[in-house]
Amino acid sequence: MRFNHAIIATLLGLTLLAASCGGVSSFGAVEQSLSKDVGVLTYPEAVDRWGKPTSTSLGDAMFTAYWLKERSGGIVKERLYLTFDNEKKILRAYRYTSKPFE
Repeated sequence: MRFNHAIIATLLGLTLLAASCGGVSSFGAVEQSLSKDVGVLTYPEAVDRWGKPTSTSLGDAMFTAYWLKERSGGIVKERLYLTFDNEKKILRAYRYTSKPFE
């Protein structure tokens, strides 16, 4: 009987974890909108949308802004990397990840 309770508790825990990780992104529908924003979105617009980046790294022709957001009580970490050209500050590339337990 004790074995059945352990299985039920484990399944319940996994179900709750899946539900908490499947919530809405802190960045919104990022990947869907960013594919449309390449070549259009400016750095100031990105800052207006997601706030000040966690960090930036500068290159000769481009720079990358990095945002880190946590959701589900810190269980899920979302990372957004946006690369802009230095001259016009227009979005040229992006990368988004969302991973639990990091």
